[in-house]
Amino acid sequence: MASGRMAATARVVLAAAAACAGLACDGEKGGAGSAGGRKPKYKIGFAMTLNHPYWNNFYSGALDEGKRLGVEVMITDAQEDAGKQIVQIKQLIASGIDALCLVPMKPDELVGGVQEANRRKIPVILVNRHIAAGADCRTVCYIGTDTYEGAVTSAKLLCEAIGGKGGIVEFHQELGSGPERLRSKALRDVITGSYPEVKILRRIAHQGKRPVVVEEMKALLGDPALSAQIRGVYAHGDEFALAAGQACRSRQRKDIAIVGMGGSKEAIAAIKAGLLTGTSYQQPEQEGRRGVRRAVELLEGKTLESVYLIKCPPITKDNADQYVGQF
Repeated sequence: MASGRMAATARVVLAAAAACAGLACDGEKGGAGSAGGRKPKYKIGFAMTLNHPYWNNFYSGALDEGKRLGVEVMITDAQEDAGKQIVQIKQLIASGIDALCLVPMKPDELVGGVQEANRRKIPVILVNRHIAAGADCRTVCYIGTDTYEGAVTSAKLLCEAIGGKGGIVEFHQELGSGPERLRSKALRDVITGSYPEVKILRRIAHQGKRPVVVEEMKALLGDPALSAQIRGVYAHGDEFALAAGQACRSRQRKDIAIVGMGGSKEAIAAIKAGLLTGTSYQQPEQEGRRGVRRAVELLEGKTLESVYLIKCPPITKDNADQYVGQF
C-alpha cells in the first residue's frame, strides 16, 4: 500500500513539473490531458499545490474532467510557496492558457498573480481558497469546499462532545494562510456565539507534520496542571487530529474529544474505532472537477454565478458507515 502511494505521488510531481515547464503531456497519467488525443478545445491552467494526499485527489479530478471535456489541463505545484506560485502563473500565461484556475497559497500575496492574469485578459476562477477581500483585481467566481462552514461543523462537534465547557487545544496551519484564518475564526465564532464556557488553552502550529503534533500533545499532557484542564482537541486537518489521538492514547487519555477536518479514509476508520470524535467531510476530487468544468462553461459563453460551494457534512460514529474517504 505504501509503495503504491509513493508511486502515485511521484507521477503527480513529475506531471506537475512538466506542466510548469509549459510541456503538454498527453496520455493517461499526463500533467496536461486531452480527450482521445484530439486537439483540445481550450487550454486551462491550474495553479495549485501538491504537498498533501488531499491535493493528489484534487489533481486527479481536474485531469479526468479535462479529458472528459476534451480540454488541456496544465497543473503546477507551488508547494505552499506564494512566490513560486506567482512565477508559475506567469509561466502558465506564457504557455497560452485560455483560463486560470487558482488555489492561492496566500490570500494577500497572490493578488499580484491575479492582476497579471487580468492584464492579459485571462479569466481567473478561484478554487478551494480565497484571495484578500477587497483586493484590486478581478476573479470570475469561487468554487470549492465551504471551508468556514466545514470548520464550524467540526467546532460544534467538539464543543458538544465536551458538554459545552472546558479547555481545548487548537493545532492550526501556517499562520496567514486562507484556511488557517477561516478555521480559527470558525472556532472562535462557535465558542463566542454558543459555548462561552469553552476555553482555548493553547494554539500550536502543526507545521504540516504529524510528529510535531505527537510531541506537542505529549508535552501538554505531561504538564499536570494543564493536562487536567484539557477536554478536547481541534485540529486543522484529519492527519493532525489522528496524531493528537495517537499521543492521547499513549498517555491513556481516552477522555479527550478530538475532531479533525477533511474526511480522509484513515480518519473515518479512526472515528469508527473511537480514536477520533468526528470530522467534516470534504470532497477534493469534486473541487478539481468543478474548477475545470466551470472554466469550460465560461469559455463557451455561459454566465457563471459568483460562488459555487461544496458542503462539508459532519461525520461521527453514528454515520461513519455512510462515507468513503477520498484521500
